[in-house]
Parts: sequence; C-alpha cells; structure tokens
Amino acid sequence: MIAGHSHRRGIHPRGLLAGLIERLRGRRQLLVRAGDDRPLLLLSYPRGVEETAREIEVAYAHTLRRLSRPVRDLYAPLLAAAPSLVVVLLRRLNPCECLGHHHPRGSESRLTRRLASDLNEPIGEIDLAFEGIRRWQPQPLSSLAAGEVGGRLPALHFQAAVLAVLLHELEHLVFSDRPEQEIRQRSNRFYAEAMQELVAEESGGAYGMASSPPPPA
Repeated sequence: MIAGHSHRRGIHPRGLLAGLIERLRGRRQLLVRAGDDRPLLLLSYPRGVEETAREIEVAYAHTLRRLSRPVRDLYAPLLAAAPSLVVVLLRRLNPCECLGHHHPRGSESRLTRRLASDLNEPIGEIDLAFEGIRRWQPQPLSSLAAGEVGGRLPALHFQAAVLAVLLHELEHLVFSDRPEQEIRQRSNRFYAEAMQELVAEESGGAYGMASSPPPPA
C-alpha cells in the first residue's frame, strides 16, 4: 500500500458519495496486452475516464518496454511470478487517501471472483487512485531539464508514477511476506530512474533527484 496521506478511520462521506456515483454510472473494462510474458491487465474504470485508462495502457504496454534493461530488471522476478491476469480497479481517489492497495485472496471484487471461477485459475487484483497518483510528487526534486520538456513533464511524471505504484502493489500481492520498507525502496528507485530516462529521452537532457525520494506523504 502506498499512502498519499495518513489513514482516516470511519465512513468517509466523500468516499461514500464517490462510490455511489461510480455505481450509478457503471464501469467499463479495458484489457491491456503487453505483448511479452508480462501479465495481462484488465482495467476496470468509471465511465468518463477513458483517457486515463488509455494512459495507463500506454504506460504498461509501451513505456515500461522503453526503459533500459537495468530499470526493467528491478521487477523482472515479480512479473515472472505474477498471476497471468490482474484486475486493476481504477478510482479517482481512495477514501483513505492511499495511492493504491493490493487485495489479498478473499477480498477481491465480484468481477475478479467471477473471472477466476469462469477461467478456473487464480487472478490477482489491485486498485489505483489515478488522481492521487497524478498529484503525487516525490520530494526533493531537482528539475534539471524540466524546462526542456515544458508541458510534457506532467505526462511523463504520470507514466513513471503509475508504473511505480502498479508494480509496488503487485509486489505486495505476489510476495506478501516482503516488508513494506523493501518494497517501497524498490518502487521509489524505479520511479526516480524511470523519470530520469523518460526526461532524457524527451529532451536529450537529464532529470535528477537531489536525494533518494522519501515515502509519499
């Protein structure tokens, strides 16, 4: 679980209202194929956020492949061990303000349980709070080449950040005995190195972090 802010207990009216609106509007699905041995992702998202779903499809199917082998190798063992299909529930924000969660066996949504029964194989499930991920900015940052990419920086950030949170939650799902600190260090490193490569590719310059990024807070 990656936390954007501290947890809050009890029923959160804003979260309850968002959930109700989402149920009334219905949800759509998008199957993301990576074209290699990576798991398939089934994105389940509210109507009206198709563009965000497509951004996540691009991040997983294309951006991850563009990164250098050392960066991708941070998660090679994880992707090899993950279920062949993972359902990703997209939410604007989580009531607890976390950026994502993994859903242990028995806590999955009706969609995932139905798919597991129909396909007769285990299916993983996580959720991502895409607006929280879009707003998340690890600190301290040194935008050495931010000016070179201009208005593209937020899009590059989202690509790196959504991959970092997705892989973070997948690691919790697959390797449930690993400590949070170890998993967080890996996802923070992935985000920093992915941003460096994406900005360098876009601008021919560099993008750095003055120090290792702390946990999102």
